[in-house]
Amino acid sequence: MPEVTYLPEARCEVIPGGILPGSVTARVRDLDGRSQFVQVTEGMINRDGDQTYLPIGIVDIDRRGRRVLIELPVEADSGANRMWMGFDTLLKGSGASL
Repeated sequence: MPEVTYLPEARCEVIPGGILPGSVTARVRDLDGRSQFVQVTEGMINRDGDQTYLPIGIVDIDRRGRRVLIELPVEADSGANRMWMGFDTLLKGSGASL
C-alpha cells in the first residue's frame, strides 16, 4: 500500500470581506465539527482544485486516532490557537509523512 503524505494545510471555507482591507475570514472545523473563524490575508489561502486550504502548524500527531493537533496561523475569534483535526482535513501531497 503506498504511503500517504500530508502537507501542513487544513481544509477551510473562505468567507469574503474580512475585517481589514484585503483580508478574508477562514472557517476551519475541528474534529468534533466546531467551527473556528480566523482573519487572514487573501494571499494566505491556498487552492487545490476547488478546495481551499489554510497553512497551519503541526504541534502533535496521534497516528492511532488519525488526528493532529494544529496551531492556527492567528488566534481565532473565539480565542482558540490550537485544535484537533482529522488527517482527512489535511492537504494530501508530497512532503513529510504523518
